[in-house]
Amino acid sequence: MKILMFDVSDLENERIRKFADENKELDIKVYRTDVTAVKDEDCDADVISIFINSAIKRENLERFTRLKFILTRSTGFDHIDINECKNRGIKVCNVPDYGDATVAEFVFFLALCLMRGTRLDRTGEIKTTPGRELNGKTIGIIGAGRIGTRVAEIAKAFRMRILYDSHRNNQIIDGMGGLKVGLDELLSSSDIVSLHVPLTDETYHLINKDNIKRFKPGSFIINTSRGATIDTEALIEGLDSGTIAGAALDVIEGEEFSGREMEIIRKKENYDMLRIALEGNILRRYENVILTPHIAYNTHEALGRIIDETLENLSSIASGKEPRNQLD
Repeated sequence: MKILMFDVSDLENERIRKFADENKELDIKVYRTDVTAVKDEDCDADVISIFINSAIKRENLERFTRLKFILTRSTGFDHIDINECKNRGIKVCNVPDYGDATVAEFVFFLALCLMRGTRLDRTGEIKTTPGRELNGKTIGIIGAGRIGTRVAEIAKAFRMRILYDSHRNNQIIDGMGGLKVGLDELLSSSDIVSLHVPLTDETYHLINKDNIKRFKPGSFIINTSRGATIDTEALIEGLDSGTIAGAALDVIEGEEFSGREMEIIRKKENYDMLRIALEGNILRRYENVILTPHIAYNTHEALGRIIDETLENLSSIASGKEPRNQLD
């Protein structure tokens, strides 16, 4: 069985080497780069493992002649064309439960920086202004899954009021005094809004030009889910109007285009790609916007859980068993 591992970090590489030594019957090859760097002689792989940097679209899949499994080392899978995989009989697995604490803790790192007005200015100096306490403020959690639940638990420790928007009631959040409300009420009542939803057709531009006006004046927004859940143009309007007092974004719409602006221009690719890339650059000009490079997941503990579960899935596949967290 031939297995390719893409986007591999140093920590992951160490564990993969150990796994390969213990499973010498498997042909495992590591790529430090994304899937576009795959060599022709490796396109007969049975299994590939990727991270969010690797977009798996029709043109990528056409190169792989024997592919049976894709293991993404992430919770989200919007970087994979799931329908095309189904058409080709390729099974996809994710890692849904590695980062509950990791991402939730990062949310409050961002929340504290926002509320305290703490920034690094362009000279690298720490800049701060009189801030606000989290104590007594209302946090609105959009998406009450594992991470959203952990965010609520931390918010409770800060003595915050908790609102959440979800398809179903969350008994854990309800039990700590949280209240399930509709999206409009959450936006208009929250001092901080934090997004924790996957990117789907339903959640694409969940925050948009229509509802950005419904935010509580002077509120803050935090996004550690997927960039396209927020319409960047709408967010810019909210910042300019003062409705949004600040934003902390670990993900932004079109982050995959960052640094590719001239390439997009030279190839004369579509206007929407260029517009989204430009809007991302515009956000960087705001002193009340914190941008981090998609690192909410990035702790030793979370990375260890990601690679361990991925290697466990590889063991299952190699032994003919069904791997965990296979997507329908």
